[in-house]
Amino acid sequence: MLASCLTPYLEIGGDYREVVPGIHMLELPLPFSLGIVNVWLVRLESGWLLIDTGMQTEACFDALARALEGLSVDWRDIRRILLTHIHPDHMGLASRVVALTGAPLDLHRADHELLAQITDTDLHRDWQREILTTAGASPEMRALVDSSMFEIQQSFERLTPDRLLSGGETIATAHGALEVLWTPGHSPGHVSLYDRERRVLISGDHILQHISPNIGWQPGRDALSEFLSSLDRIAALDVDLILPSHGAPFTGHREWVRKTQEHHAERCTRIVALIDGGATTAHQIAEKLWNRHLSPFHYRFAIFEVMAHLEYLERREVLRADRSGAVYRWTLPAGQVGNGLATCRPIVNRPVRP
Repeated sequence: MLASCLTPYLEIGGDYREVVPGIHMLELPLPFSLGIVNVWLVRLESGWLLIDTGMQTEACFDALARALEGLSVDWRDIRRILLTHIHPDHMGLASRVVALTGAPLDLHRADHELLAQITDTDLHRDWQREILTTAGASPEMRALVDSSMFEIQQSFERLTPDRLLSGGETIATAHGALEVLWTPGHSPGHVSLYDRERRVLISGDHILQHISPNIGWQPGRDALSEFLSSLDRIAALDVDLILPSHGAPFTGHREWVRKTQEHHAERCTRIVALIDGGATTAHQIAEKLWNRHLSPFHYRFAIFEVMAHLEYLERREVLRADRSGAVYRWTLPAGQVGNGLATCRPIVNRPVRP
C-alpha cells in the first residue's frame, strides 16, 4: 500500500477501474486537448505489468500514485513496464517509475532508435527546421513551431530498455498470454497487445474510437503504408473489446479500420486534386486541407501528416517530387490529371519505389 496522504483520485477528474478481469484502466490527466491518457495495469501471476506511464508532469504522477493507492498496489508490486510508443504522454514518467519499481522496461527497437535521435535536442531542432523549410513554411512559422514544441521536447529523455521488442513476444499474465503486435504508423515502433483467448486488444494510439491517429512523415519510411498494412493485420484478428490510450473501451474494430482506410483514401484523392489545381508544396496543401487557422503546434503536425501522404503517393508514382530547391514541390507525372490513382492502400497495381 502506498503510504501517503493523497486526496481522493476522483477529485481531479480521473478514474480507475477494472475493465476486464485482471486489466485495470487508469486515467491520467494531460495538459493539452486530448485531456486524458489511459495506462493499463495488468495482473501477472506474481505482481503487475504497467503498460505506459503517462506524461512527465506532477499532475500525471500524482494521478498514477492515487490509482495505485486505490488499488492497493505498491510501486514494487509492478514487475514489468512496457511502452506502446515513445510519445511524451505515454513514456514521460518512464524513468521515474522504473526507479520507484525496479521493474524491467520493454520498448520496441525502432522507437528506441528514434528516441536516441529526438533526445539530441539541438540536432532534432535543426532537423525539424530543415523539414519545415522544405515544406515551404515561413521563417516566422518555423520559429513559432520551435517555441511551441519546446515544452514537449523537454518530455523526451533517453531510456535504457531491458528488452528491445520486435513483435511476436508473449507476456504471461494471470489470465493468459498477451501477444506483442508490432503496429507501426503512428510511430515506427508502436506496439499493441492482444489477448487472443479473451479477444481483447490494448491498442495504444493505433486505434482510437473517435479520431484517426496522426500519421506523420518519418525519414526513410513509408509511415502511411506501414499504418494501413498494420490495420489490415488487426482487422484479421478476432477482437471483442478494444482498450485504447484515449477514450473509453469500445467494439467494432473492423468497421473502424474500414472507415479509417476510407479517410486516408479520401485524403490522398484530395491531395492529388489540390496539386492538380496548383498547390505544389506541403505548406500550400496543408493550408487548403484544413482551411482554418492552425496554432504552430498543430501546424507542425499537419505538415508532417501531409508529407506522409506525399511520401506514400510518390512511392507509388502517383506524384513526382522536385527536390532541386530549398522548398520541395510535388506535381503529377506528365500527361496525368487527378483521378482514381490516388487510393491510399498499402498494395496497389503500381510499382512502389523503395
